Amino acid sequence: MKNEFIIGDIVTLKSHPLFKDKYIKGDGKLVPPFMVIKEVFYEDKKKRTHSEELGKEIADKIKYTCVFFDDNKTEFKDVILYNSMLSEYPKTSTSKKEKESKEKEITYYIDNYEFGKNVVFITNIFEISKERESKKKITNKLVNDEGDIVIKNTETKTIQNLVNYSSPEFILCGIKKNENVNDFYPNGEKRKVISEILYKVKWFNSNQMKFSEIYLPAACFTEEQSIETKALYNLDKKDN
Repeated sequence: MKNEFIIGDIVTLKSHPLFKDKYIKGDGKLVPPFMVIKEVFYEDKKKRTHSEELGKEIADKIKYTCVFFDDNKTEFKDVILYNSMLSEYPKTSTSKKEKESKEKEITYYIDNYEFGKNVVFITNIFEISKERESKKKITNKLVNDEGDIVIKNTETKTIQNLVNYSSPEFILCGIKKNENVNDFYPNGEKRKVISEILYKVKWFNSNQMKFSEIYLPAACFTEEQSIETKALYNLDKKDN
């Protein structure tokens, strides 16, 4: 089975509201983060994916380690999620042939490593571009020329940026080959796919009042916030 995503892809839960609408409605704290694929795991063919009792699917043959930035704790966090739980963001209309070709090559947004360079986590542009819509209804009692009371209802709409999971700029301060290696089953099939090159970045952790650093796949970072910022809802619709 071929994996749906590769290292460096930006993904989020299929339940993300921007897959359905241009704006986020409701409590912004309930919106899942955009994440980057960090590792790919292929389960053994003997792995049980269906409930023995009910025969319903309970797991995938492919899962990923995804990384996102927790802006509350000012640190990166990992989570392991199954293929069926995720969608790429923004959605692309990649053909099967293009997808198979993509699986062979990881995209690096930084052409050359340079010590001390400012870099950005590739999900940040999408996080800071999220918009939340809220509506407020106001009822006014007015007196007309005849002295009668008239009820007039008005509605105001407010659009605000929703910046949870946003990340700071980082300083590139290290590079190394991954100590782990791609893993294979005895029959030669892939068990685990990792990034060959890791970048070390440093930032100020305001939650702990200290400087923090971490090694992450090189594909997690870009030099500029120049990625297309339109919400997925707009990508699937022509401008009127």
